[in-house]
Amino acid sequence: MRVSVVIPLYNARDVIRETVRSVLGQTWQDFELLVVDDGSSDGSGDLIKTLDPRLRYFRQENAGVAAARNRGIAEAKGEAIALLDHDDLWHPAKLERQVAVLAERPEVGMVITDVAHIDRAGKPMGIVGAGYNPGETFARLFVQGYVPTPSAAMIRKKVLDVAGGFDEAFGSAGMDDHELWPRIAAVCTIANIAEPLTYHRNREIKPAQIALEHRALLIERLLKRFGDLPEQRQYLLREQALYCCDVGKHLIASGRVSQGRTMLVKGLALSLGRARSVKTGWRCLSRLVRSYG
Repeated sequence: MRVSVVIPLYNARDVIRETVRSVLGQTWQDFELLVVDDGSSDGSGDLIKTLDPRLRYFRQENAGVAAARNRGIAEAKGEAIALLDHDDLWHPAKLERQVAVLAERPEVGMVITDVAHIDRAGKPMGIVGAGYNPGETFARLFVQGYVPTPSAAMIRKKVLDVAGGFDEAFGSAGMDDHELWPRIAAVCTIANIAEPLTYHRNREIKPAQIALEHRALLIERLLKRFGDLPEQRQYLLREQALYCCDVGKHLIASGRVSQGRTMLVKGLALSLGRARSVKTGWRCLSRLVRSYG
C-alpha cells in the first residue's frame, strides 16, 4: 500500500526539518511526501526542498490549513493519506502499524493512534490522549467514540473521495478536522491503535477571536447535518449556549461591555429554553452579574 504523507506548512522553519525527518525515518518506506507551503514568509519552504527526492513541494498563496491539506490530498497518488501537521512528529513504526490495520481490515477506512503531547522543545509532557474515548460526548455522538487528531490519522483515499475534504470556510486554524470526522464516520469504520505513535507539539496558541468564530461555524455545520437527531441536536444547542457565554466574556474583557452583556443574555435564554442546561445558564448569569461589578 502506497501512502501519501501530506504536510501543510506555514512559517515553521524552527521545526519543519525535524517533522520531515520523522517521516523519512519510518519503517514503512513505500510513501510519497507532499508538502504544501501555504504562503510561508520565513524561508521554511526553501529549507526543506532538497531533503529527499520523494518530497513533492507545492506553494500557494496563504489560504489556511484546510486549503493546504486539500491541495495535498488532491495531488496525492497513494491509496492512503497520512496527515501530519508541520510541527508534529511520528514514532518510526507509525505508518507501518497503520498500513497493517488497513490491509487486514478492509472495512476500516480511517485508522488513528493515541497521541503523546510534547512541548515546544520536543520534550514529553507526560500527557497521552487516547484515540478512543466514548465517554467524550462529541466523540460518542459524532465520531463512533473516536477522538482523531489530524497528525494521528491515516485515511483511505477512496473514503475521502466519498466523504469530501476539509471545509475551507474554517480558514486559518482549527476545527476543520472536527467538521470532517463526522463525515468520515458516516461512510466507514474507524479503528485506533492504542499506543502513542503520534507526538503533538504544543507550540501555537490560536487567537481567541478565531477560535470563537470557528466554534460558531462548527456548530452551524453540525446542526445542519445532525439537527434532526434529538440527542445530537440537544448537545449542539448546549454548545451554542456555551458559545454565547464565552463570546460574551470575551467581548466584556475587550471593552465591548454592552455587546458582551447582550450575548450573555442570549446564552442565558438559550440555556433555560431549548438547550435545557441549568449549568450553562448559571455560568451566563454569573458572568452577567460580574459585568456590573
